[in-house]
Amino acid sequence: MLRLPIIGRLRNGIASARFAQTLAVLTGSGVPVVSALGYAAAAQDDYVFRQAAERAATGVREGMGISKALRAEAVFPPMILHLVASGEASGELPRVLEQAARQQELLVEARLSTLTALLEPLLILVMGGVVLVIVLATLEPIIEMNSLIK
Repeated sequence: MLRLPIIGRLRNGIASARFAQTLAVLTGSGVPVVSALGYAAAAQDDYVFRQAAERAATGVREGMGISKALRAEAVFPPMILHLVASGEASGELPRVLEQAARQQELLVEARLSTLTALLEPLLILVMGGVVLVIVLATLEPIIEMNSLIK
């Protein structure tokens, strides 16, 4: 699903925003980073993101930095990776993760509004086709009776 052009980008954005928001809340509450990564992984409903977050938690437990452990997994967007690295370096990880989650949510909203704007003309065409079929189904017996009379 994550490799599909439209749906994959939406799922990736939603999952990464949820991951960043969960991690921001947990680290901001004083939960240790390794535990926070494990809890954020458990909060994911997307299997690929859950597995990637669990592997990242294992990497951090083994001594890797957070950004390096997340970068080793190929599912997290580059923007989140960059912001995590800067938050890790500055010591402002919860605030930066919150910003990353907000940016991902805005990106998903923009993509969804674009998608709905593109679907509106398509739905109008489909409804026009349905009306055409109904009109033809109504007119066919009338035309057939007219030809029998002649």
